[in-house]
Amino acid sequence: MTDNSQITLTECPRDAFQGFPKFIPTDRKTAYINRLMKAGVRRIDFGSFVSHKAVPQMADTASVFENLKAPVGLYLIAIVANYRGVEGLVAANRKFGLTGNRKIHAAGFPMSINETFQQRNTNKSLDEAWAELGRMQELLKKEGVDLVVYLSMAFGNPYGEPHQPARVVEFAKRAQDLGAETVQLADTVGVATAGEVGETFSAVHNALPDLELGVHLHATPSSIRDKVKSALDAGCRLFDSAIGGIGGCPFAEDELVGNMDTLQLLPLLEEFGYRADYTIDGLLDCAAEAQELQRKYGAGD
Repeated sequence: MTDNSQITLTECPRDAFQGFPKFIPTDRKTAYINRLMKAGVRRIDFGSFVSHKAVPQMADTASVFENLKAPVGLYLIAIVANYRGVEGLVAANRKFGLTGNRKIHAAGFPMSINETFQQRNTNKSLDEAWAELGRMQELLKKEGVDLVVYLSMAFGNPYGEPHQPARVVEFAKRAQDLGAETVQLADTVGVATAGEVGETFSAVHNALPDLELGVHLHATPSSIRDKVKSALDAGCRLFDSAIGGIGGCPFAEDELVGNMDTLQLLPLLEEFGYRADYTIDGLLDCAAEAQELQRKYGAGD
């Protein structure tokens, strides 16, 4: 093993499910996430408190949360796009999160590096988004909920807008100053090269060494290896992924590139001398269920 070989993975069924054209019943979502936890997954991006009209697949997030069998050590993340979303998260925690291990531990907010995607994703300008995020963080801090900021389009964008790593550093610093627990650099539509992943991550990591920093990479199966190696070499120890590689932001563009496949990521980490908290063997049942959900509710049906 290499030094500092422990890797933290966030499994992202929310990102996988949100773009499915057919609504997945609440009990199927809950059963799938419970299966992930039984396999040893402890950090899960499980749902989102967002507009039901914009993302109907996430309309039942509070109900999914209510029915989870929360084990010790679970860290749940829910995505929010505005102050109303934080209020929904807080209400869920107050109703179901006051006893035992049941708590939504973090609110994830998508902050774009470029103006176009912020408008498409949250219907706000960057200035408006930063102002609202400040209000959101005040409530989250009061409620003991972490803030995770996803810097969307962190490695470039499909809109022709300029991109520089220095701008990503600036945004990450602003998130840290606001009190974000974690910043995730997101390759939202899979446009990044391995070199760009390493260059941008290194720039932020070197400028903000005390910030918990990870990546949320979308990639084709053939590009995962180089992107993962580049991120690891740059010092990344926190990765988002989804079993089967399904998922993607429905507001990015028409041609979505899926998440990194957890089933590809785990063997790569082992090959490169790193380790996660669970193995691929424990996820085989989850993988079979993910395929069935994709077949029944996804675009492939």
